[in-house]
Amino acid sequence: MKTNKSLDKLAKYQHLDPLVLDLVLARKNQKLTQQRLADMAGVSRRTVVLIEAGGDCTLTTLRRIVTALGLEMQVYKPRLPTLEDMTRENERLFAQQRMNQTGDSRA
Repeated sequence: MKTNKSLDKLAKYQHLDPLVLDLVLARKNQKLTQQRLADMAGVSRRTVVLIEAGGDCTLTTLRRIVTALGLEMQVYKPRLPTLEDMTRENERLFAQQRMNQTGDSRA
């Protein structure tokens, strides 16, 4: 039953940007209140509330919160898929579609 409660709690954050979700989960995992995090980051509680609700913030504010949580921000260039990657994905999708069609015709 505890697992269902955990999933219910996470469900309300699914609409958030992954970056914001990471911040919310880090705060909760560290058992910090929004006020405590705000104090540690040198920002207002309202700022933390707005960010966790999906609002915008400055890079400086984001850095303060990330640092207060003991996290690190990194920028990386995503790897573009190769032709092999795309072929493999297409083959997987076609195989899945064939399995679905075969399963549907037996029903």
